[in-house]
Amino acid sequence: MNTKIKKGIINATIFLFFVIVTFYIIFRNNDIVQIIEIVKQVDKKFICLAILCMFFFVFAEGINILRTLKLLDCNTSFKDAIKYALVGFFFSSVTPSASGGDPMQIYYMTKDGLPIGKSTLAILTEFSSFQVVTILMSLIGFITNYKFIENSIGNIKYFLILGVTINLLILVLILLSIFSKKIIVKLIVFICKILNKCNYKKTEEFETKCFKQIDEYRIGANLLMKNPKILFKIVLTTTIQIVLYHSIPYCIYLSFGLEGADFFRFLSLQAVLYISVSSMPLPGAVGISEGGFLIIYKILFPATLLSSAMLLSRGVSFYLFVIISGISVLFFSIKKVHN
Repeated sequence: MNTKIKKGIINATIFLFFVIVTFYIIFRNNDIVQIIEIVKQVDKKFICLAILCMFFFVFAEGINILRTLKLLDCNTSFKDAIKYALVGFFFSSVTPSASGGDPMQIYYMTKDGLPIGKSTLAILTEFSSFQVVTILMSLIGFITNYKFIENSIGNIKYFLILGVTINLLILVLILLSIFSKKIIVKLIVFICKILNKCNYKKTEEFETKCFKQIDEYRIGANLLMKNPKILFKIVLTTTIQIVLYHSIPYCIYLSFGLEGADFFRFLSLQAVLYISVSSMPLPGAVGISEGGFLIIYKILFPATLLSSAMLLSRGVSFYLFVIISGISVLFFSIKKVHN
């Protein structure tokens, strides 16, 4: 059996295991029938609004990928860009720390005939914008809700610090890869020295490929720097994308006919929750996201509705789109084989 297929089966099995364990732990002390009955009674228009937010979340990534590829003179379409966004969502969801999303997007791009250097730069640019906006929103959320977090949530602040630290390090490495040739060259030389000491036979080939990649990054990076309007549009689109994504718990809140909590409180708390769990080495942050929701929203939702709200929120923002993106990836793969 192909190694990639084996790895995919293993990741899918791990993902399903965590999903089953998570829902067993969460619902073992709750009446599932009662939760289902509560869910049936919610205002469907707000659920539809939440689903629309998720569709735009995917479309926004496609728009940003398309913008960068067009700037780099790559012949691609909006339909292909949406495909890459769906591929990224699915593989990010089923791999630990979302590690599989970006590589699989680049893989699909190169299979479509796009140069690997330009494909990588497009993904790194989109990801960098996502990291910057995510980190800033989480910090604003933490600062504006510090007393609430300190008094009601407690130790989740340490997960936030860890999440921000890890995401900042990732962002710095990405920006170095794109914009700082001097530092990244030193890093590659250092890595190659380690590989030589480990008697890795293809060190020279690895070094040559890396330097070629850097040259392609530099050309693309210079092009991006000469087009600040494009960069502004990318960051603006990302901001709208993340605001809508973080709005989903508020849509769920409204669907229960609740009022009293303001939109900004939901938006900022969800930003804190997202950054706190995003770097955890679990597929789709399954388990910790559900548990975090129950902790962070326990004051905003009545206790009788909290589990139902979590189920709806994660159902829309994660599980539904894992299914949609998974079916899409299967379709893309079958179409590719027949072509």
